This record gives sequence, C-alpha cells and structure tokens, in this order.
Amino acid sequence: MPSGIVQSIEGQYAIVEIKRQDMCGDCHACDAVHEAKECTLKCINNVRSQVGDLVEISLDQQIFLKATFIMYGLPLAGLMGGLGIGFLAAQLFTQLPSELLIIVGAFAGMLIAFLFINQRDKRNQYKKMLPHVISIKNSTS
Repeated sequence: MPSGIVQSIEGQYAIVEIKRQDMCGDCHACDAVHEAKECTLKCINNVRSQVGDLVEISLDQQIFLKATFIMYGLPLAGLMGGLGIGFLAAQLFTQLPSELLIIVGAFAGMLIAFLFINQRDKRNQYKKMLPHVISIKNSTS
C-alpha cells in the first residue's frame, strides 16, 4: 500500500503527498507539474489523521482505472469528437478557413468534456473514486 505525509486537512479530506509508486508505471504525470517524484492526492480521511502524520492510503485498482479514464479519456474523446464536428462544419461552410473550423471544433469539444467533468466534480459525484486513508503509520504531532 502506498504511504505519504498529510500536508493539510480540508474538512473530511486529507491532502496527502506520496512518493511515486510502482503502480504509477510509466505515467510520469508528476513530472509534468514539477521535477520531484511526488504527487499530491485528496483522500477521504477515515482515521482522523492530522497534518504531518505518515499515513497509508488505499485505492481499488478498478476505481483507479475509471478515474484515469475520466481524467484522460473523456477530454481525448471530446477532442476527437470536436475534430469531427469541426471537419463537418468545414465541409458545410466552405467560405471559412477549414483549418480554423477544425481547430475551434477540437478545442470546443475538449472544453465541453472539461466542463462536464468539472460540474460532476462540484456535485461530489467522483467522491467514491477518491483514495482512503486507512491507517496512521506514525504521528509527528
């Protein structure tokens, strides 16, 4: 099980910084944000951990795959769908630059996907996909 240090508490959630795990595989999403091999996760704080605690977290593999699809797959699907719609619009409106219509369609499709994800996140519909803090390994407070 991955473990990390609680950085902050936000209501019923613990913000935990973990080191890059073997389960991350070739993801390297942490590298895109910063050079360090650390990642910050919002976790459901089942054990009432405090800032500075070394905690163990758990996330079901199936839930991890669903969350990965939502984070990467839906925006990609929006991008591809927008490309298709932009291409069709370029065929209908021949007086406008076709490349511009395709690019605008692609960005619009991706924006719609991001807005869809953001709205569901605001309504806590992804709460069941969050990792859980399952134990405190040691307490520094």
